[in-house]
Amino acid sequence: MKRFILIGLLATACTSTYDYDPATAGDQEGSDHARRGKTPSQFVRGTYADLLGRSPETYDFTLQFNGVDQFTFSLSEESQLVGTLDGIGDSQPMRNLIANGLLHSIEVTIPDKSSVDAHTFIREQFTKLLGREPNPYELANFADEWTSDPSVGPRTIIRAIIGSREYQSQ
Repeated sequence: MKRFILIGLLATACTSTYDYDPATAGDQEGSDHARRGKTPSQFVRGTYADLLGRSPETYDFTLQFNGVDQFTFSLSEESQLVGTLDGIGDSQPMRNLIANGLLHSIEVTIPDKSSVDAHTFIREQFTKLLGREPNPYELANFADEWTSDPSVGPRTIIRAIIGSREYQSQ
């Protein structure tokens, strides 16, 4: 019997409704709010993930003299690169050098220009790196450069996207 009384009390206690003003979070679409750039650590981790498919690693470095181990110390890829980026005022040029170095590492597999379709490759890289399709203007410009300049190929497209403000502020 007590149980039914309790249920009855709860049922009558929950009969009120309330009206709330609509709530919004974040910026409205089309606002002129400037995006905040990635921190050096976010950039390094994101670029490693996008280009190498892994996180920066820590490994042991051993110095040998005449074939005898003299000392060993740990090196962290992330700490070394983040420390460098933190130590300079405008890190954009250094970020571009890091991205270029990673793009030329043996860990990255970049297809030959002749083995891929420009439009398909450009769309894939925009989707992978920026999370969106290129707009018609971007696609046309990238594809025109691809066909008109023999030095522009897959590596150049990736480097251009990674160097963009949009990639830097995601």
